[in-house]
This record gives sequence, structure tokens and C-alpha cells, in this order.
Amino acid sequence: MLDVQNLCKSIDKKPFLMELTFQVAAGDCLILLGKNGAGKTLLLNILATLVKPTSGTVTIDGVDAFANLTQVRPTIGYIPVGFEGYPELSVVDYLNFFADAYKLQKSERASAIDAVLELMDIDPLRQIRIDTLSTGERQRLLFAKTFLHEPQLWLLDEPFAPLDPNGHIEMIELIGELQAMRKTVVIATNRLEDVCRFGNTESENKTFVGILNDGRFAMLKTFPELREDNAETTSPDGFYKLFAELTN
Repeated sequence: MLDVQNLCKSIDKKPFLMELTFQVAAGDCLILLGKNGAGKTLLLNILATLVKPTSGTVTIDGVDAFANLTQVRPTIGYIPVGFEGYPELSVVDYLNFFADAYKLQKSERASAIDAVLELMDIDPLRQIRIDTLSTGERQRLLFAKTFLHEPQLWLLDEPFAPLDPNGHIEMIELIGELQAMRKTVVIATNRLEDVCRFGNTESENKTFVGILNDGRFAMLKTFPELREDNAETTSPDGFYKLFAELTN
């Protein structure tokens, strides 16, 4: 579903991403790791068509993304790090705002909003102002908003960062549900311990781990491939050691 070929990005003639090539099928997940400044968020912004690459191609569901922005953008759901804007709105007013922005038919909006509120288990909060929500509740609202236009490609920037331990577990379960719905998921995170939890879940879908270093993939493997190389690499201690070896 997502096909990236020979992707490069330079800023002021300085290369940040170099010759990245990878594919993520429907139902699969790619977890991007790397030190701060490795280019994880930059890559997400390119995949979201917010930043144009210097060279290379991004193809989404067989369509050249940057040659067909109007066609491709409705298929993308991008959840950036943190929650921005509209603190004075209620949850339902916020969702109505985005339903209008996504051009949902007025006859469909109420049922669509009801559905995403129930899906994300925040229906009791529909009349609550956003600025009074907890961090976890705001994260659920971001997902509810994104579900409104039913994107196929989900891009998540640091989805674990604002959450408590229970929230981390719920987020991993939610990402598993996205995969079960045959969504394509790309995650950028620094939470190595949460990444290891993906290796302990049973799923028919593939989860890839890509470690960016110096603008390239120092590693791009599935969890079964990691276990085949060395079973210890899927434990937190073993994964920290592997990450340090590949990024130092």
C-alpha cells in the first residue's frame, strides 16, 4: 500500500534522508526509531505530503503521492506529537468542525461522530471542553477525529509520549486494531520499551522495526527476523543494546 523508493531529502544542501527504500502493506506496521534529529518526523512529514522530497518517490495505493495530492491526501491520517488548537471547543464541536473540513455529508455527520466517540470510548465526554480533558483523553480524541474520514495510511508521531503506563498498553492494542482493520501504520517513537511489546503480540500482520542513523536505515527487520538473528534482541535490555550498537 505504501511504497517508498530511493527517497532523499536535503535542506540547505545538507542531506537529512538518503536513499530510503521500503514498502508497508495493508495491515502492516513500520516503527521508526532513531536518535533525536535522525529524521523520523521529517520522514513522516514527507509521507503525509507536507514536505516534498528532494528526490525519490512516495506511492500510496499505487498512486504517485506528490503528483496527485488531491487524490492521495484524503487517504492519509496524520497524528502529530501533542495536541494543538481549539481548547475552548467541546469534544463534539471539535469533531463537527473536522467533519465539515473533511466534507462529510451533513446527513452522515451525526452518525459518524457517534461511531467514532463509541469506538474510542469517549462518548461520555462529548460535551466536555477540550482544555479540561486529560492527556490520554485528548489522544483518544485525536484518533476519533482521524477516524472520521477513514484513512488507509496512518502516520503517528510519538503516540506513546504523553501517556501513562496503562495508556501505553491501550495504544498498542489500538494500533493492533488498526492493523486488524487492514490499515497501514507508520509510527515514529523514541520509546524502545514500548517497541519491544509489539514483539510479544501475536498477529498475522507484519510489524517492521526501522532504525534511522545518519539519514539511512541502519536496520529494517520484522520481529520474527530479529528473533531469528538473536532472541535477546526482542527483550528490552537486548533491544537497547542493539539500538546503541547501530546508532553509535
